[in-house]
Amino acid sequence: MKKIFLISLFLLSLLLSSLAQASVKLGVAVDMDLSIVAQIDRYNIILGDSGFAVDYLVKTGNFDNKTPLSWYFAGGGWAGWTHGYGVRAPVGIAWYFAKGWDLYGQVQPVANFDSDFKFSVDGAVGVRFSF
Repeated sequence: MKKIFLISLFLLSLLLSSLAQASVKLGVAVDMDLSIVAQIDRYNIILGDSGFAVDYLVKTGNFDNKTPLSWYFAGGGWAGWTHGYGVRAPVGIAWYFAKGWDLYGQVQPVANFDSDFKFSVDGAVGVRFSF
C-alpha cells in the first residue's frame, strides 16, 4: 500500500512540474483515508491510502467581502486501490486563515458502481497551501 502511495506522490509531482503556469494548492486531508491533495486551477486531485478521486469545481463563490470564507460545488469520480469506483458531488467551504493557507471541509454524496449500486454520504477535511 505504501508503494502505491509513493508512486502516486511521484506522479503528482511530475504533473505539478508540468503545470507551472497553473494556480496550484498542495496539502493533506482526510478524504479517501489519509490523503495528499492538490487543487490545480478548477480540479481537485486526491491521492489517498484507500484510493484516488478527481473533482471539477463546477461553481464557486464567496459568502461576502468581509469574511475569508468561500463555498464550492464540484462533481467528479473516484476509484479504490483494491475495489470500488463511482461518482461523487462534493459541496464544501474553505476558510482562508493565513496568507496562502486554507482549511476546507466538504460533504459528498457518493455512488458506488462496483458490484452493485450503493449510495452513501462521506465527508472530508483538509488544509492546503497555495503557490
